[in-house]
Amino acid sequence: MVAFSRRDLEALAGTARLEDARSLVGAIEDFDEDEWSLWATIRDPEPNLAMIHHGGRGPLSSECDCADGEPGSFCRHSVAVALYYLEEWAG
Repeated sequence: MVAFSRRDLEALAGTARLEDARSLVGAIEDFDEDEWSLWATIRDPEPNLAMIHHGGRGPLSSECDCADGEPGSFCRHSVAVALYYLEEWAG
């Protein structure tokens, strides 16, 4: 089980990026998870592979293959993956 909240995402990515990411939740394809990470492809309009690493219950980190997706940047794609998990997958 992943232990993070929308509030955690907002603290890491900021309110504006969180709201921007919300528009991408419907564009998520191929969502999956393991005990350490969440990942999915997001069409925006080109496909981007984004990941959230949670280390079980540790601090969140992210990566994405988009131009803004340097490790730890919490780009809109990685935040969308986390939102999808919170809103559609977990619950």
